[in-house]
Amino acid sequence: MKPMLRYELCKLFARPSGKAALLLLAVLVAVSTFFACHVRYTDEEGQTQYGLSAVRQLRADQKAWAGPLDEAQLRRAIQANLDVRTSPDAQSEDVVRQDMAFHRQQAFETIRDLLNSAYSEDFQAFDYFTADTLTPEDAPDFYANRVRLLQQWLEDNAFAFSQAEQNYLVQQYQALETPMYVDYTTGWQQFYEFSPTVIIILCLFACFLVSGIFSQEGQWKTDAIFFTTFHGRGRGVSAKVGAGLLLLTVLYWVPFLLFGGITLAFLGADGAGCPLQLYAWKSLYNLTLGQGALLIALGGYLGTLFLGLLSMWVSAKSGSTVLAAVLPFAVIFLPALMLGDINTLLSNILGLLPDKLLQINRDLAYFDLYQLGDSVMGAIPILLVLYTVLTLLFIPLLYKTYQHKQLK
Repeated sequence: MKPMLRYELCKLFARPSGKAALLLLAVLVAVSTFFACHVRYTDEEGQTQYGLSAVRQLRADQKAWAGPLDEAQLRRAIQANLDVRTSPDAQSEDVVRQDMAFHRQQAFETIRDLLNSAYSEDFQAFDYFTADTLTPEDAPDFYANRVRLLQQWLEDNAFAFSQAEQNYLVQQYQALETPMYVDYTTGWQQFYEFSPTVIIILCLFACFLVSGIFSQEGQWKTDAIFFTTFHGRGRGVSAKVGAGLLLLTVLYWVPFLLFGGITLAFLGADGAGCPLQLYAWKSLYNLTLGQGALLIALGGYLGTLFLGLLSMWVSAKSGSTVLAAVLPFAVIFLPALMLGDINTLLSNILGLLPDKLLQINRDLAYFDLYQLGDSVMGAIPILLVLYTVLTLLFIPLLYKTYQHKQLK
């Protein structure tokens, strides 16, 4: 490692606040990973189990239902649910006996949730007990219902989407490959649920640590000395930019890969090739769970890079470490406060703010559409392209902003 780069990194972690931030970061990621791996299993006696044995038993039960979700499998699931619902255990007022009935149901719980969605009263409704009203004769309508409910909802909310957007949504729904393949996917489900929390934590701590890279010498009143040294005069800016990029990359990928690796190793990575709709039934993106997870990881990294470089630029421009450290918090959390009745233009703007990169799982599940002429697309490809360009532009901007302090 080059001396100037090593100097910048050592300077960051020499501070007590830097060491404390690393320690707190490790604790928060560890806690998030623990909760992601916290899965329960109800055994034949109606007792709740946790830990590795619970994961193994749940996986074994749900593996028995793995395969194409065709009409035969749907009939089997509906009949199995009917058998459980009408059993003496399910109808008993004894909670333990009810849990014994749930033991039989949890094996096909993923399919049951899909049934609740496909046969709901309308597109926006979800009733956990909808599946209990079905008979095997309802099975042929499963996939047709998904498109039909969308079309009905679009008719009732035609004001919210242009005709081109409505056509795009229907086409995306009709393009879903059927029958879907169902498998044990608890590992991916938990990864999707907890990854945004981990990503936001990593982003905030990484931005906090890089926020002082360009402002420390000014605060210490040592900038004149730093830029009169041989290396400071010639390599000062490039070392600071390099240190920031390295820190943002390492502080994102190492903890994130540990979180994802431990979660999927403990719970199992089965079902990576299953459709995203097992997690987000209404998703317009025809991706697999594995592909969606890759988008979540890359989106989080891109968002962390962008906000980290933004903090560094504010630090270089203002000379304030505090302002540079607080800015990412504002960018991430302020849009969440702007909820309620907002116009379409503001909604479209909010949908392209960098905080969305840290929560790609939300964009996978919702209809954030953008239209240019007759072309319509979801927000995710726009976010990835837009912030890749902006992130690359920030690097020369940092040089231009700070280079006037570097003596020639």
